[in-house]
Amino acid sequence: MKKIIVTLPAYNEESLIYDSVSSLHNFCEKNLQNYDWCLVVADNNSTDGTAKIAKELEKESAGKIIYKFIPQKGKGLAVKESWKSFDADIYIFMDADLAIDLSAIPLLVKELENGNDLVIGSRFIKSSSSKRSLIRKITSKSFSLITRLMFGLKIKDYSCGFKAVNKNIINNVLSKIGNKQFFFDTELIIRSVKIGMKIKEIPVICKDKNVNNRKSRVSVLKVTKEYVCELLKLKREFKIKKI
Repeated sequence: MKKIIVTLPAYNEESLIYDSVSSLHNFCEKNLQNYDWCLVVADNNSTDGTAKIAKELEKESAGKIIYKFIPQKGKGLAVKESWKSFDADIYIFMDADLAIDLSAIPLLVKELENGNDLVIGSRFIKSSSSKRSLIRKITSKSFSLITRLMFGLKIKDYSCGFKAVNKNIINNVLSKIGNKQFFFDTELIIRSVKIGMKIKEIPVICKDKNVNNRKSRVSVLKVTKEYVCELLKLKREFKIKKI
């Protein structure tokens, strides 16, 4: 039986972590019956009640939910440290707000089993749908366009927080990823392409969620600056115009 690790990176998510983990647990229980799966809450040193809630869920889960403490902030760091800590056949991560409809999880798994090394949830391909704020749509599409132009790639969506990888990525790509923040997603893709990994985009349903009037803590200006700087850094590293 193949083992699947599903990671939820979390920082100060007490308003949603219980519902998100519970929903994900219930979905996996019903739809991943033929797999040995577990959920990992990778806590980036939260200062609210995230840890307490996650630990309570862990106690009640009979080993299906694992709380992992990460002493530093950073979505990318949380995913990387979680994946490094477990031996599995399939590794998945998704954002803690579950903005991507969980119905796409079986397709992530199926496409890995079909021989792909990295499967990407894409909001920008045919059959996808996305209900997001205008500024976030523009930002995401701009990031994708810049990345495609700089590296000559055909992939449409780089920043969607819904991806799955196999052991090839864990063994050959993960240790080379330097970014600990939101650029982790893009660096994962670019480095995977660089060494010839097989990549597949799948359509997803995306809906930004406003939990208890929760506003995004992500600064568009800050993330944009980081994104461009990291792209330039990778460009210099590869020293080529197209991969």
